[in-house]
Amino acid sequence: MSYDPHVQEQIRQGRSKFIAMAATYFLGAFNDNFFKQAALLLAVSTAMTQLQGTATTLFALPFILFSAGAGWLADRYSKKHVVIGVKFLELLAMLVGAWGVITLHWNGILAMVFIMALQSTLFGPAINGSIPELYPSSYVTKANAVLKLVTTLAILMGIALAGIALDRGIPEDHFYDGRLVVGAGVVLVSLIGVIASFGVVKRPAQGTQTPFPWLGPWHSACDLWRLRQDRPLFLAIMGDTFFYFMASLVVLVINTLGVQQLGYSSTLTSLLIVALMIGICGGSFLAARLTRVDRWTHVLVPSALGLGGGLLVSGLTPFLPGVLQLPVLFAALIVSGCCGGVFIIPQSSFIQVRPADHERGRVISVSNFGAFSGILFSGQLFTLLDATMTPSWAMVVCGVLAVIAGLVFGQLLTKEAWRV
Repeated sequence: MSYDPHVQEQIRQGRSKFIAMAATYFLGAFNDNFFKQAALLLAVSTAMTQLQGTATTLFALPFILFSAGAGWLADRYSKKHVVIGVKFLELLAMLVGAWGVITLHWNGILAMVFIMALQSTLFGPAINGSIPELYPSSYVTKANAVLKLVTTLAILMGIALAGIALDRGIPEDHFYDGRLVVGAGVVLVSLIGVIASFGVVKRPAQGTQTPFPWLGPWHSACDLWRLRQDRPLFLAIMGDTFFYFMASLVVLVINTLGVQQLGYSSTLTSLLIVALMIGICGGSFLAARLTRVDRWTHVLVPSALGLGGGLLVSGLTPFLPGVLQLPVLFAALIVSGCCGGVFIIPQSSFIQVRPADHERGRVISVSNFGAFSGILFSGQLFTLLDATMTPSWAMVVCGVLAVIAGLVFGQLLTKEAWRV
């Protein structure tokens, strides 16, 4: 896409601020996933696997409870100041978490998971709301594609390096060394993130006069209900919620499919998730070419159906000859991820650009509320599927759900009020 000279100049001038923003995003996402993966590995290695469910609940709860307050902060105060304050909160969380990991104090580890999720809740509306303040609306989709790539790389590196750091701890006499590496690593990365946050773009606060939403989830639910009057925005938030529900559920199913049913190693199973996320990266950039912030609903149905088709093929791979299973599974997950990237990026961009300046933070917080409600529900559905069917059929269910979602979107988009 070509831009006029004025827009190109705005893009050039915002580059250094965007780099600082991307670095802040990267370091936070890396630390988040590095610590969570290390904590899960420690739980498994110390026969405390039941803590995985507790940690998942503690991580999702702040997004549901405090999303409304996070949006209020982003609308009331300078987003840069909110980002800096939140990065200091992350540093506090990492200090608590480092102590918990090094001493194997599980209350400290779980406290860190909750505080880290709280800082992520506060961080999202402020940093995402800064993108439309930095760039013209015509460039927001591309900027989001870059941030999606940066975030995905951070997640992949965090998950991979957590295992490498703790590998030193596999022999009993070196176990403590691995925990020291994790503890020191999260504190160091968090400190660098604090420094990077000072480079985020600063704009005057919007100064919303809306009272602070003390009732949290109730306010988020009311805001979501109010937004139904803006059909395209409501559609984008529903699509965003569905995507994160589906992504969370698919990752859980991939783990059981790889390890339990196909007999793959933990490393190979993790690479299946990497394949899915590589596809999301590719789909993010494809979305930047296929859509604009004011024209994107045309990709919803084909991308949702493509996601469903890829997941259906993934679920049927155990029925293929052994030599074909792994390459077909990798290919199907990459295609699924690519369709997912095309599906989510234009909706994320629209959620950022559509609201008025003084309501942007609140709308983004409503989106976060929906997304993490979906993630919380995905865990409950996974428990049901895991108890009643094999992982491959659970993956088929995921594919069917995506196809149904595509058909529902298609039915809604027959009405002009839902289209942009």
